Amino acid sequence: MKKALFLSIMVFIATAVMAQEVSKTDPYHQKTGGFGYLIGEDLDCSVWWAEAAYKVLRDTPVPKNKDGEIKMWSAKNEFESFILVVKPVARMENFRISFPYLKDGEGNTIDESNITIRKVEYVHVKKPTDSYGFAGWWPDPLPLYEQAQTIYPAENQPFWITVKVPSDTPAGDYSGNMLLSSDNWNISVPVKLQVWNFTLPKTPSMRSGFGLYFGEVRNYDNIKTDEEIKEAFDYYMQAFRDYRISPYNPFELNPIKEEITGVPWNGGYFDDKIRFEGEYSYRIEDHSLTSCVEGSNTGLIPVQAGESYKLNWVARSLEENHDYQVCVESYNAEKKLIVFGNRSERFKGQQEWERQELDLGQTDSETKFIKIRLFPAFRSPAGEKTGTVWFDDLQLLSAGSGKNEWPAGNFEINLDDIDIKMDFTDFNEAGKRYFDEFGFTGYNLRLKGLGGGTFVSRNAGVFAGFNQGTDAYNRLMQRYLAQIQDNLEKFGWLGKEYIYWFDEPNLVDYPFVRETNELIKRYAPKLTTFLTEHITGQDMSDVTDISCTIWNKLDHEKSRKMHERGQEYWSYICTVPKSPWITSFIDHDAVNLRMWLWGSYKHKLKGILIWAINYWNSNAASPVGYLQNPWENPMSYRSAYQVPLGIQHHWGNGDGRFFYPLNRDPNNDSKTYVGYPVPSFRLELLRDGLEDYEYFIMLENLVNGKKGKKNIRVEEARKLLEIPEYIYADEKTYSKNPIDILEYRKKLAESILLIQKEIR
Repeated sequence: MKKALFLSIMVFIATAVMAQEVSKTDPYHQKTGGFGYLIGEDLDCSVWWAEAAYKVLRDTPVPKNKDGEIKMWSAKNEFESFILVVKPVARMENFRISFPYLKDGEGNTIDESNITIRKVEYVHVKKPTDSYGFAGWWPDPLPLYEQAQTIYPAENQPFWITVKVPSDTPAGDYSGNMLLSSDNWNISVPVKLQVWNFTLPKTPSMRSGFGLYFGEVRNYDNIKTDEEIKEAFDYYMQAFRDYRISPYNPFELNPIKEEITGVPWNGGYFDDKIRFEGEYSYRIEDHSLTSCVEGSNTGLIPVQAGESYKLNWVARSLEENHDYQVCVESYNAEKKLIVFGNRSERFKGQQEWERQELDLGQTDSETKFIKIRLFPAFRSPAGEKTGTVWFDDLQLLSAGSGKNEWPAGNFEINLDDIDIKMDFTDFNEAGKRYFDEFGFTGYNLRLKGLGGGTFVSRNAGVFAGFNQGTDAYNRLMQRYLAQIQDNLEKFGWLGKEYIYWFDEPNLVDYPFVRETNELIKRYAPKLTTFLTEHITGQDMSDVTDISCTIWNKLDHEKSRKMHERGQEYWSYICTVPKSPWITSFIDHDAVNLRMWLWGSYKHKLKGILIWAINYWNSNAASPVGYLQNPWENPMSYRSAYQVPLGIQHHWGNGDGRFFYPLNRDPNNDSKTYVGYPVPSFRLELLRDGLEDYEYFIMLENLVNGKKGKKNIRVEEARKLLEIPEYIYADEKTYSKNPIDILEYRKKLAESILLIQKEIR
C-alpha cells in the first residue's frame, strides 16, 4: 500500500516536472481559438486587426472571426492603441496608411497630431530566455511609419496605431476612416472610439524609477555637441513622460552644483587615527590597476622667481620598502603648466614615520606658481602599481627666509573654515519642467559624500576628505543635507526624491546600510531613503522610507505594515525572475508587463523599478570597441560585478532594454541621430498597465468618498477593486489571456461613470 502510494506520488511529481519543462508561451493563443478580427480578404491581401494586447508573430494565422470595424474605448488623457495587420499574397510596393482624424457628431475632432502610426518590427531570438520561450522572430521594436513601405508576401506585417485622447476632449463616440493603399490596391477601414467621461491624471499614481544610460545613447547615435546632447536628452525625457514613467536622473545635464572652500587638499583622506603630529595626517590610497591615484593641493601655490625651495615631509607606508612618488609642477603667470618644469622623484616608504626631502632648486623667471602632487605608488603610464601612504608635516621651505611658505602642509583643518556653497539654479529650472510640467513621480537623489555598494562590494562615504564615521564627516554632511532638504521643501518637491545609494545588500551589508540611512534621517529627516532588497526576512523600515523588493520575493506582511505607516513598498524585475513569474522578456507573454501593474494594485505596491531602459551593450560580452546591435541581437548579456572580458552570460532577451537606438548600424554608421527614441512593444504594454492602474485608483477614491453610505453601485464597485483570481492570483499565477484584462477594464470604467453620475 505504502509502496503503491509512493509510486503514485513519484509519477505525479514527474508528470508535474515534465509539464513544467514542456510548458511554452503561446503567443498564438491556440487554447482560446486565436485572436483578432478579419477586416477584408481578396486575391491581393488579407487585412485584419487586434486589440493592442497581443504579440502578432509573422506566422500568426489570419483570424476567422470577422469584424470590419476597429473599436476602441478610452478615458481622456489616455493613449489607446490597436494593431492593424496586412498580409499580402505578393510583394506589395508603396504601401501607405492614411488616418487623418476621428470626429464626433458635434464636430469635435481628435486630429492627426494625436495619432501615431508605428511599424512593428521583429528581432531574431536565437537563444530563448528560458524553457518557457522559444527561438524565432519576435515583435518588439516600433519605429515610426514615416513613408511608403514595401510589404513582403506570405507573412504578417503589423502596424501599431495609437490615439492620444487629449484631456479636454469631450466625451462621446468618435469615428473616422483609415485608408490603406498600394499600387493598384486600396481599402477603407472604419475606426470607432468611445471616449469615457473621466480623465486620467497628468502625474501618474504609480511611482517609478527607470535607469537611462545616456552615455550609451551618445555612443550609439554619435551625439557630440552640447546642443545635440541637450536636444537628444530632452527627447528621451519627453518619451519618459509619454510612457508615464520616471527616469532615475532627469537632472543629468542640470545637477545641483556644490563649491567647497576651506579644504586645501583633495584626493586623499584626513586621518585622525594614524598621524605624526597634530589632529590629522593625509592618507592617500591607490587600489586601481589601471590609473594613478593622487592627492594634491587645491589651487596653486605662489612662489618667487629666482628663489630656491625645498619640500620636506614625513611619510609612512602600509608596506615596508614601498615605492611612492612626489611631484612638483611649475606654472607661469597665466597659471598654465610649464610642461618641462616638473621636479619629481621616487621615494621608499617604511612602516614607521620617516622624513624625506625633495630639493626643488632655484625657480626660473617664468615660474610663478607650483602644485604639489603626492602619489602613493610608483607612477607609470599604465597605472598598475598600488599602495597606501600617509603624509604629515609637509613644508615648503624658502632658502632665503627659511620660512615654511605652505602652512597647509600640516594637514590641520578647522571645520569652521569649510564653506559648502550650493547652487540650485539649473536644478530648479529643470525641476519645474520635469516635475511640474512633465509629471515625473520621482528621481534618484545622488548625494555628495555618501558611500555605496552592491551585494558584491561596498565603500564607505567620504566628504571633503573626511571618512564616514568621523565627527568631521557628520558635521559636514549635516550642513550639506540641510541645504538639499530646504530647497526641495521650498519648491514643493519633497518626497519626489528617493536616495537609492545601495543596491541589493546581502545580509552582511545591512548594518552598514542602516548606519548610513540613520545618518540621513538624523540630519535631513524629511528626505526619502530607499533600498532595493532581495534577501527575505529583513526590515529596516524604521530608517528606510521605500523598500523595493524583487518581484519573486515580495514580503506581503512587510508591505502591509509599511502601507499602514504611510511608507511605500515597491517592486522590481530584472534578469530574474524568469517564468512562471511576471517578466519583461521579449520571448514571454504579451500580458506580462501590463499584469505587473494589476498585481501591484492587488498587493498595494506604490512603485515599480527597472534597472535600465537602454542596456544595449555589455562591455564584458562584446569585443573591445564593438557595440552590440539590439536591432539584430535581442539578448542582454551580463556585465559589471567583476565579470571577465569575453564572458557571454545570458541575462535574457530584452532585459533592461525598452528603447532602441535611432542608429541601426552603430559599428559602421557614423551619422549623428537626434530624435525621439524608438519604443518597444513591451513599453507600450507597460503604459497600458499604468493606465489600468489609474482606473483602479480612481474607482477606489470614488468608493472611499462614499464610505458610510449604503449603495448597491458602490458595493459592486468595491467588489471590482478585489481583482478576481482568474485574472491575477499571485506573482506567478495569472491569466495569459488579454481578453480577461480588457473586459475587466471596461467594467472598471463603467463603474467609475456610474458613481460619478451619482455624485453629480
